[in-house]
Amino acid sequence: MKINGETSKKFGSVPVSNLFISDFLPGLSGDAVKMYLTLQLYSGQNVKYDEAGLANVLGVDISVIDACMIELESKGLISREEKEIILPDLVEKHVRDNYNPRTAPRDTSAVNDRTHLLRAISDRFFGGQMSQSWYNDIVFWADTYGFCDEVVFMIFQQSTDHAMNRPYMKKVMEAYSERGIKTVEQMNSWLQKRDTYMKLRSKVASNLKLNPLTVYQEKYIEKWFYEYGYGFDVIDLALREGAGMKNPSLNLYDRILTDWHDAGITDADAVKAHIAARRKAAQARTDGKGQSGARNNTRGRNYDQRQYSEGFYDSVYGDENGNGDGK
Repeated sequence: MKINGETSKKFGSVPVSNLFISDFLPGLSGDAVKMYLTLQLYSGQNVKYDEAGLANVLGVDISVIDACMIELESKGLISREEKEIILPDLVEKHVRDNYNPRTAPRDTSAVNDRTHLLRAISDRFFGGQMSQSWYNDIVFWADTYGFCDEVVFMIFQQSTDHAMNRPYMKKVMEAYSERGIKTVEQMNSWLQKRDTYMKLRSKVASNLKLNPLTVYQEKYIEKWFYEYGYGFDVIDLALREGAGMKNPSLNLYDRILTDWHDAGITDADAVKAHIAARRKAAQARTDGKGQSGARNNTRGRNYDQRQYSEGFYDSVYGDENGNGDGK
């Protein structure tokens, strides 16, 4: 006796492995996800592969189909042999990649030493469903970059405002390593400095009406704060100096601050003394020109000395840097 069951192609279901959701979904583009699910549907119906047909079904250009195929293949979700697409069993693939028999015993000491950390990250950021690939990567990052367990957890905490996937977290870990952060004390010190920078950044952007800042505009502010070590008191003096010049811009403010930095000026008091000295020198040169003109007056007439406003000295200061209205 043969038993047959009726199945509906239209109202059936497509099985999706939990591993696809936990290990692959966060790192895939939306088009690639649609492509993968469509291929899963077609694989159960023995549909022949046709790029143009897939493009019509998904409502995208055929170039998108090509890009998705490359993306899925690079993740190991599909393989292509001539005109055939193979969708591997993800459970079998996971076991093969992570639990293959080895000639030497697997070193599990690193994972065992960080059991508490791995469990805490899984519970806090993955609802207790963190995949094995995350476990391996976290142990690798901690060992490679020399992070203590608390720092690894803190890095995850600082990354919750971004879609958390392994390629992104790898870049984040590299960035913290480049800052020389390994201990909790170093991490707290950097976070405190970062908080100070964010407040300064907000003030500068507000004063210049640059909301939101572009990536390129923020590079200037990062340089003034992190490289030059200037607080808002010094930066504000530069903004005031540049405001009276022709066509003020971030590039102009950067030249002013760079001039101060190169001169070894480190605080607001030294900046004020520097500005006063520049203006005094400019006034002396102007007064000297006026006296020379009076001596060369052949008619011997007396003229009242011209009075120069403070704005005039600003323009002279700007002219010396090639930025002002001075002639």
